[in-house]
Amino acid sequence: MESNPSTTQPSAPTLVIDGSGAAVFVGVLGQDGNWLAQSEQASAPLESLFPSVEATLEAAQLTLADLRSFIYCEGPGSVLGLRLCAMAIETWSRLHPQSAHYFAYNSLQLTAALICLKTPELDDALLVSDWKKGTWNAVTIQNGQPGPTTVADDASIAGWSGPLYHLPQRKGWQKPPTNAIPVEYSPQRLPEVLHLPKPTEGVELYASGINVFQKWTPERHRAPN
Repeated sequence: MESNPSTTQPSAPTLVIDGSGAAVFVGVLGQDGNWLAQSEQASAPLESLFPSVEATLEAAQLTLADLRSFIYCEGPGSVLGLRLCAMAIETWSRLHPQSAHYFAYNSLQLTAALICLKTPELDDALLVSDWKKGTWNAVTIQNGQPGPTTVADDASIAGWSGPLYHLPQRKGWQKPPTNAIPVEYSPQRLPEVLHLPKPTEGVELYASGINVFQKWTPERHRAPN
């Protein structure tokens, strides 16, 4: 079943789940946009997501049936964490159709927006996070405003002359860019930029790009005559 959000703002109470980073974040937003409860677990998403949701709802004195909308992180970030969160939301919204209103935010857009709050005069800055070797997810900040999330390669980052920020998302994947300023991922600060989540028809995850694989040719694998 696809949702058709009737409003442009999430109806409270809203369950927020974010599996994009090294820790799984779960929170419940109330009518005033403040947290009724929240938790963050650094263990594997498969082990921590459902106990975290259960504990957070209990702390907020709510059940899944009380929810009226979901806010989720679309990525980029941990593929396993993002997909697990997506699967969970789709399941819960089918069990409780009244809560099937979805709102998504982008992890880099969230981080860039928080950087801009702290440094509103920031211009010609670049925020990057790990995607795959030699390639990064990136957001350019100009005149204190984040641009869209795009893809940057090592060469373009090495040639960047302005402020450079790095959001670690995949531990040990590759070394941070030289002279990059590390930033923390802070989904708990979502209420400060609550304009970011946008309504979606379903749970839609961010895709950095399409992987291109070299076509397999049998000639290369035949034993020599």
